[in-house]
Amino acid sequence: MLPGQGANGQAALRAAHDRDTPLVASGPPLDYSFKELRMCAEIETEEPRSGIKKSSGPPSAGNEAKEGAEDEAEGDATAAAAAAAAAAAAAVPGPLANSRSPLATTGKPIRKVVRQVTTSVKLNNNMLESISGLQLALETVMRAPLMNLQWIDLSFNQLTTIEPELFRFVNLKALYLHGNCIKALATTEKLRKLPKLMSLTMNGNPIEASRIYRVYVIGALPNLRSLDHSTITADEAEVATAWFKAHLDRAKKREEERSFAALEED
Repeated sequence: MLPGQGANGQAALRAAHDRDTPLVASGPPLDYSFKELRMCAEIETEEPRSGIKKSSGPPSAGNEAKEGAEDEAEGDATAAAAAAAAAAAAAVPGPLANSRSPLATTGKPIRKVVRQVTTSVKLNNNMLESISGLQLALETVMRAPLMNLQWIDLSFNQLTTIEPELFRFVNLKALYLHGNCIKALATTEKLRKLPKLMSLTMNGNPIEASRIYRVYVIGALPNLRSLDHSTITADEAEVATAWFKAHLDRAKKREEERSFAALEED
């Protein structure tokens, strides 16, 4: 039998894999609020109010030392947790006291390094009239924005529509657009292209004045769980879905009637 093929060998390989795989946690948001930004490209030259901006060059010795100290502290904490887990497992009689704990399989605690990843960006309270170039700008300040971005705050800008640039961020879960200048209610339907979107704010836009505003948005976006910081109840979602379906049917009928009338005039 080759090394690593036995039960003990496989357990050791699993432990080695667990030891080498870093834990990933969401870091603080990159905060570019109140920067008087007029274009997304200006992000590249601005320093965020908070958050960890991606370094454009090789890591410095100071950063390496800091990261090493953080890793050491994390390793010590993990070692203590692993020792406690092993002691607890040893105290359990019977089949539950197996050899899957890190100390039992390798005799060494698993060291875990927590790697922070930026998943949220604040661009609120600026003067953006468009988000053209947002992807390229974010690529200069955070890692893999197309995959990592989950929350973006674009509130209190001067946006007039929902642009296709947003739909590139397929993992977006929360989108703040309140306090802008969006006038067309139908433009919210475009957000269906964000399959994971659960929280949306649109209040403070001209579309909010429509009497069908809330039922329309909820019906158009059935995956939403919160609109304008207000939880969408199951009953509200059911009513909105039925209303929106009827709304589409009425719109289709009106379009057919207009087309028929145009043919008769010809």
